[in-house]
Amino acid sequence: MNAVHDVLLKVCVAVLAAGLGFALAAPARAAEGDKTLPPLGWAFEVALGGSLATGNTDRQALDLNSKAQLRTERREDRYRLLGDFGRENGVVTAERIEAGLQSNYNLSQDKFYLIGFTQYRRDKFSGFLYEAEVGPGLGYRFVYTDRMTFALEFSTGYRHGELRGVVNDDDLIFARGTATVDYQLSDQAKLTNEALVTGDNQRVRMEDTLSVTSTLIRDIALRASLNARYVSNPPVGIKKLDTLSKVALVYAF
Repeated sequence: MNAVHDVLLKVCVAVLAAGLGFALAAPARAAEGDKTLPPLGWAFEVALGGSLATGNTDRQALDLNSKAQLRTERREDRYRLLGDFGRENGVVTAERIEAGLQSNYNLSQDKFYLIGFTQYRRDKFSGFLYEAEVGPGLGYRFVYTDRMTFALEFSTGYRHGELRGVVNDDDLIFARGTATVDYQLSDQAKLTNEALVTGDNQRVRMEDTLSVTSTLIRDIALRASLNARYVSNPPVGIKKLDTLSKVALVYAF
């Protein structure tokens, strides 16, 4: 069993390394003369995917990922709501909800910025009833244009979680690092990679999401994504690695 865990860990690390490697290499691909900053104001995005099977297999799946972003000259607020639900032959196979807010305050026009974040997570198959996080941090944008953004962030925070079937709560101080890239491959296609590593005195968590979004017509696009999540010391009975591949329709406005 340990050998299997080692292989899974290597796969997860490889996905994270590939995502971070792209993040580090991507700025070189940005157009040298492209200095236009992203537009100010509100931007919204809703991605919806799902599947339905009947007959020999009775399966339903639905996933929703919605984002809202407000940019001003000094501040950037990001709101996020995610839900993954699945059922097969009457048995729940997925039930995950995440909600988060991150506010960035620019210390300079397009480089250093302060971070304040809060996040709520409820995953039926994580071993926790729920987890909530809050904390401050600092970020640096290596590239920040309408064609591409590339940023590294470091933050620390407080996490409160309630374990299933356990009286004691899970209260921890953690450190977090992220690498985020949005790159406009063409007028119709965009590549996004989000790498996240958090650590505390009980476990290390790593997550990477790689996605490609291609415009179908006007504000409607098709998105394919791969998400890998690894926890070094999960609650009893919970696997260390989760992966999720999705295809969804996206409406941006």
